Amino acid sequence: MSTTAARHSAASHPSRPEGGTQARPTSTKAVPGDSTPIGLEDARELVQQLALDDLPVGTVGVELEGHAIVWRDPSSRPPFEGLEEVAARLADLPAGGRTTLEPGGQVEVSSAPHPDIGSALVAMAQDTAHLRAALAGEGWGWALLGSDPLRPPQRVNPAERYAAMERFFASSGDTRDHGATMMCSTAALQVNLQPGHPDQWTDRVRRAQRLGPLLTALSGSSAYLAGRDTGWHSARQRAWTGLGELRAGPIDDHDPARAWAERALEAPVVLVPPEAAPAPDGRGPRSLRDWLTDPGEWPVATAADVRRQLTTLFPPVRLRGWLELRCLDSLPDRWWPAVAALTTTWMDVEAIHPDVDRAIATTADRWHAAASDGLGDASLRRAAATCLEAALSVVPEGVRPAVEELTELARTGRSPGTLIVDDLRRRGPAVVLEEMSHV
Repeated sequence: MSTTAARHSAASHPSRPEGGTQARPTSTKAVPGDSTPIGLEDARELVQQLALDDLPVGTVGVELEGHAIVWRDPSSRPPFEGLEEVAARLADLPAGGRTTLEPGGQVEVSSAPHPDIGSALVAMAQDTAHLRAALAGEGWGWALLGSDPLRPPQRVNPAERYAAMERFFASSGDTRDHGATMMCSTAALQVNLQPGHPDQWTDRVRRAQRLGPLLTALSGSSAYLAGRDTGWHSARQRAWTGLGELRAGPIDDHDPARAWAERALEAPVVLVPPEAAPAPDGRGPRSLRDWLTDPGEWPVATAADVRRQLTTLFPPVRLRGWLELRCLDSLPDRWWPAVAALTTTWMDVEAIHPDVDRAIATTADRWHAAASDGLGDASLRRAAATCLEAALSVVPEGVRPAVEELTELARTGRSPGTLIVDDLRRRGPAVVLEEMSHV
């Protein structure tokens, strides 16, 4: 992709085969082709080139995942072949979005790029309505919730990428359960924003990461998993955290592109070449750095291998040429547009940055509290009150009533997720999941 428009298209569709992302480099050095053998320094340079593009703030992409439900039996899953047929029929959504399928059969709609969040929300409403109609024709629904509250994790997507990830996470007792949950039982709302010009990169990455705990607390809707109350506000965020700091922790924001490159080099390789020999006894999975400096019985690494490594790293803010904010639980239609609009407003409206930055400076490291307690945590509750008040007059008019509701909930330490978990406890996961899939 050689044009800005093409780069924006890639930015709004991270669910397409991730190794193929072609964000343009910010360096003048040529980006190596996929089959090019690569060494340590060139790999580091490549990752830094791909991390952040020189693109002005403004364009927005939104991704929304939901759980596919069989209405006659919510405890079962639609056959994956049937989901594939639906996705194929929806190759051209009316507002330009794309439909893709996740490991557990979750269905994702990714918007086309839009000049502002208001137009992105209008387009997503059209595209998601089209998806719901197609699923309904099969007797299936689409439940927007951060976790599957009823069914146990089960990988149904046969793609080799997901099979490799499943094998990798299952090989360690530390990540086995978290990996299966993350892949097959969670659903996210993602907001993709431009990084700005180079002199803005550090501030924008820092602001996005500092917003992370607040966004997790505000959006958390994943207390239930596989029929039981986990006791967590966002079991989805807990699952990501359980994959370990190298795989899913925030990156150092002082020099984000360089920090991203170091993260890629240090993390164990998930997508191991099929002809690679097992790692020597006692060493555990090989890091990308190990592979680049001493391949041993593995094939020589290529630029494509480096790109694939990036697709297996899941920090709350991922650098893909743009900023991919990944720390939001999926939410019902009543709420997710407002949360997406708030995320964009807090990031992109400079007039409110002084208030927002002061508020989130006190909660930047409250990841555990956000996932466990949500806005029940006093510091996160105070930050939410300040940030919501700052945004109320500048969010798009269409979401203002929902933002006002969120503001009232936050004042008492509640959020959409607390309303959802109350309903799950009262009526049970099967009833709630089936009902939510009709909305």
